[in-house]
Amino acid sequence: MIAEYNTQRDHIILKEYGRNIQKIIAYIRTIPDKEKRTEMAYTLLELIKQLAPVAKEAHENPQRMWDDLFIMADFNLDVNNPFPI
Repeated sequence: MIAEYNTQRDHIILKEYGRNIQKIIAYIRTIPDKEKRTEMAYTLLELIKQLAPVAKEAHENPQRMWDDLFIMADFNLDVNNPFPI
């Protein structure tokens, strides 16, 4: 097994969500079917609401969660979202 060091990894865009969320977003970007990508994005946002402490405040503002998702995806995520990018 080869060790993976943080200095060799991509930078974390929004640290409050962590590296694993960023990796999941990178995976979602690779899904060829738009409907499946959209479904996965909604599921990821539900997971973030449960895991991330920052999401506790976002229940009042769901657009913030979508904005953060697009920021972490470098605005390169083609999904059907309820808010403008």
